Amino acid sequence: MKVLMIGAGDIAKSHARAVEKLGGEIVGAFDVSENALKSFKKEFYCDVISYEQIPEYVEKADYAVISTPPTKRLDYVEMVLSKHVPLYLEKPIATTLEDAEKIVAMAKQYDAKIIVGFAHRFRPAFVKMYDMVKSGMFGEPVNVFSYRVGAGFGYGKNNAMYGNSWRTDPKLACGMTIESVSHEFNLLTSLAGEFDTIACNVKGTISNVPQFDTNSTMVMRCKNGAVASIMTSWSSGAGANLKGYIGTNGSILLRGRNMFEFDSLTYKTVDMDHEESITFNDSYDLNKDEVIYHVHVYFQDCLKNNKPVEIGGLSEGMKVLKLSNAALKSAKEQKTIALGDYYTL
Repeated sequence: MKVLMIGAGDIAKSHARAVEKLGGEIVGAFDVSENALKSFKKEFYCDVISYEQIPEYVEKADYAVISTPPTKRLDYVEMVLSKHVPLYLEKPIATTLEDAEKIVAMAKQYDAKIIVGFAHRFRPAFVKMYDMVKSGMFGEPVNVFSYRVGAGFGYGKNNAMYGNSWRTDPKLACGMTIESVSHEFNLLTSLAGEFDTIACNVKGTISNVPQFDTNSTMVMRCKNGAVASIMTSWSSGAGANLKGYIGTNGSILLRGRNMFEFDSLTYKTVDMDHEESITFNDSYDLNKDEVIYHVHVYFQDCLKNNKPVEIGGLSEGMKVLKLSNAALKSAKEQKTIALGDYYTL
């Protein structure tokens, strides 16, 4: 399939490699950064285009990928959807509910097919965990959780590990709760259902970008009565990743040695004599391209076979942004937020 890249940074290269691995072609690439475009052009044989050329190149594509900062997207989204071309939209879909609602309105206006880039939902280790939970072998949910920490944006003096990024640009920054915790919301609600309440606290560690939270901790009550919790940090030199489902009939844990790694599943039901484990080499740090690849496989199958996007569609992107906003409201006002109004916004 022919794909247009809007945004040509590091994550865009992983998207492009996935497209080429599937036998596809990058028809063009746009970025506001000339350096990013030069770097992209070195690896991928494609046209480097101007902002004014985007509509022309959209028409040449089977779908487009938008991986620009979420604060700068509305015009790009309309350029794609108005041509009735499907869209792969990196998460979060926006940083404000106002912008997100405009995207939803555009999607309805143009009857668009959109997938949001919740890539971890498609990773083999989590897919195995999801399938085992949904088989019913662990019973109904009692407690679900995600704890993910590592050296990210804002870690160490002068943000030394990651350097300059749109994520720490005061004009573009949205913080960990909106940008990254979206993954946790997506994964946990897929396992245990929707949340009913949320209570959150956040902490930033970059003094010149006070609105940029680098630590986010929260607890939720699920609509089915289960409890849920999320703890994330970009401020930890040591990394770890743990997802868990504790049910009425057993438990399963997905562990990783670093912030985005999935190394093993450990599980035990009440009728098992001992725990059992499954080992994975499901690494985001070492093979981000493969993680992105799984989403493109799914999306291309939807497009080629005229299937609905049932995993990671626009409604899921809107939902997790509402949850992120509710979490930040809870942190700001220091109170538990009932989510009923957020789900109906």
